[in-house]
Amino acid sequence: MNIKNKWELLLSDKRFREKTTILETDARNPFENDYGRLISSSPIRRLQDKTQVFPLEQSDYIRTRLTHSLEVSYIASSIGQSLESWLILEGDIPETKKGHLSSLLRVSGLIHDLGNPPFGHFGEEAVKKFFVDYFNTAKFKKRNKVEKILNEMEMADFTNFDGNVQTLRILSKLYYFGDSFGYNLTYSTLASSIKYPCNSLEGNKRDNEKIAKKKFGYFITEKSTYDKINDYLNLNNKRSPIVYLMEAADDIAYSAADIEDGIKLGIVNIEDVRRIFSDNLEDNKVEVLKNLDNLITDKNSGIIDESIAIQKFRIYTQRIMISNIIECFKLKYEIIMEGLLEDEIIKVSGAKDIRKAYKMLQYKIFDDSKILKKEIAGWEAIYGLLKIFVTASESEKFSSQGNNYESRIYKLISAGHTYVYENIETYENLEYKKFQMIVDFISGMTDTYAINLYQELKGIKL
Repeated sequence: MNIKNKWELLLSDKRFREKTTILETDARNPFENDYGRLISSSPIRRLQDKTQVFPLEQSDYIRTRLTHSLEVSYIASSIGQSLESWLILEGDIPETKKGHLSSLLRVSGLIHDLGNPPFGHFGEEAVKKFFVDYFNTAKFKKRNKVEKILNEMEMADFTNFDGNVQTLRILSKLYYFGDSFGYNLTYSTLASSIKYPCNSLEGNKRDNEKIAKKKFGYFITEKSTYDKINDYLNLNNKRSPIVYLMEAADDIAYSAADIEDGIKLGIVNIEDVRRIFSDNLEDNKVEVLKNLDNLITDKNSGIIDESIAIQKFRIYTQRIMISNIIECFKLKYEIIMEGLLEDEIIKVSGAKDIRKAYKMLQYKIFDDSKILKKEIAGWEAIYGLLKIFVTASESEKFSSQGNNYESRIYKLISAGHTYVYENIETYENLEYKKFQMIVDFISGMTDTYAINLYQELKGIKL
């Protein structure tokens, strides 16, 4: 397939259900329409109380998963605007599609972390560890040997749980709005959320050179959804080109912003930034350190404080990274369009040393004791909630009927998730479906809700 045809598919309005009503006054392109469907929905709103880096932080200055997603959305859109102008000049995108690519990247940035559980990546690890432990219990092994409760792939879906995979499930199925298609987003918007286009057995090969195999992209329950998207967009089980650009915007947003928040909380200072950047910069060392030294001089003279200085530095370095992402995309255009680039764009761009320096600073922030304590508390809450709900699900009494312990636990699950479980999810393995409903419920919680519910169910707080 030639590149023009590829862009025609990527910028098309293909959905699982065709729109039934189109207002004459609606001049939005398909991806602005997607954005509108998402922005006011409850899964997006819950991101305001989900961890970006600093769990349960009381300061309203510090970024949450929602404010981070909005920043990614804007950066991705701005990259899209620049590339779109170039692609129109190249003749690969027609003038009539102007605005479509930037809108697609805008909505892709908004949804990229939608499936993350409470407490971010540490929450993901809690889910994985619980199921590794649970599937290794003598009780489960004995039952599974006799009853064949779960097959290898079904278990791998849980032991490799990942927020990116949960994102596709939320977008295509869990947000019930009258039918089984969820938000009924365009195929390209859905494809932009699939960073690792493979199942849980094919993926999770951390030592594999193929970036698309490092994790996985869809649960067994969403395989048919993935297949239809993959076939229509002619992706050949490769990443959508949009994924590379969204991923770059994510890297640019969180690497710099995390440091800005860390300085505001007093975890790092601008001298730490100077030292670590000096140790890790290569190609951009002279230019970047000169800018930073000027800011430090201004700070020492009392003209600006440290938090403002680092904001200026963030803006400066993000501008360099965005420029290099655009140039790198142009340089590696053909292999990106084919999904064959086996690395993140930022890591093969002229700004890779800036990204590396920020990453080294992040390690210092992540090891702060205040963060570690809250992450451990979050781990205990998620692991503990899974134990309560999964244990209850082993009983035949785990249903909406009855007035026993197990039925009461069932009734605590939100109505939206039980409705999908009882009426929408068609997967035949009931045991898998029960586990998945529980994970849907718990991973969808906010940080505060997860902590409070765990404390209430354990009698710690009533």
